Amino acid sequence: MTVTAYVAVFSCLLAVSLNVLLGRRRSSKNNGRNKPPSPPSLPVLGHLHLLRKPVHAALARLAARHGPVLSLRLGSRDVVVVTSAARARECFTEHDLCFATRPRFAALDLVTFSGTTLPTCAYGAYWRDLRRVATVHLLSARRVGRMMSGPVAAEVRAAARRMYRAAATAPGGGAARMELKRRLFGLILGSLMETIARPRTNNRTSTRDEDDAEADAADMTPEANEFKQTLDVMASLVGAANTWDCFPLLRRFDVFGVKRKIMAAVRRRDAFLQRLVDAERRRFELDDGRREGEEDSMIAVLLSLQKSEPEIYTDTMIMSLCSVSASVFLSL
Repeated sequence: MTVTAYVAVFSCLLAVSLNVLLGRRRSSKNNGRNKPPSPPSLPVLGHLHLLRKPVHAALARLAARHGPVLSLRLGSRDVVVVTSAARARECFTEHDLCFATRPRFAALDLVTFSGTTLPTCAYGAYWRDLRRVATVHLLSARRVGRMMSGPVAAEVRAAARRMYRAAATAPGGGAARMELKRRLFGLILGSLMETIARPRTNNRTSTRDEDDAEADAADMTPEANEFKQTLDVMASLVGAANTWDCFPLLRRFDVFGVKRKIMAAVRRRDAFLQRLVDAERRRFELDDGRREGEEDSMIAVLLSLQKSEPEIYTDTMIMSLCSVSASVFLSL
């Protein structure tokens, strides 16, 4: 036999041995549990070979063969698939506490401050504290209304002025073709940034002119543009399924370089958010940090809470709550 044949035989024996060991360990953990039916699986891979694109069609075929509730093994992860509306309703009504905590994924932990953001942290006292801060201090009806009539409305007026100037200076006599997708994207991201840290408002002078073309010339502030670039990189890395979430061995050695890329994007995002927090802290500590009739930004509200309870409202918690706003923006 050649060296290649020996390597192939050894790899097959190793895969079978690992599958047997992992199967015994999994069966001991699940002893006494009534697991849903499951199709035959392969060593190490489990049922990954059955999830062909489109994935929802593959799951529908499996459900038609094995029932509305079935169990799959994706590498080292056990998964329960629910394809019935009645069963899904039962999961989130009668058994809602069992599904209150989301599963932990290594790639997602890297970008969510080790799973401490509001959508990803475990259900408990910390999650209730985050929810209270978000509902009472950040997303109350009064605050949302004032932000909509203040910085958000200002961003809408600025976007309308930019489109009017572009049409007025066009050679077609007051008519111009515009790419609304880019402009609406800039409007939403600019409104988001104004809600979080007010960069455009803080960079203006106190004697702000509503028709100041120079202040409103750009679709996005430099801060919003940097935030957009960071979100684009992180969304491309975390938005898709990562193989190393199913195979911890790949995560340990970072075979595909995914961890290195995610950590580089996370360091860039954290440095950006920390700069926003530090700038808002300096502004907040000034005597004239808040102008008359001006609504505080999200970071300013959290910094005011940090003064009374610094051990709870840390900079990391502030940045995690700001990152939740970014997640909402990504879902648009």
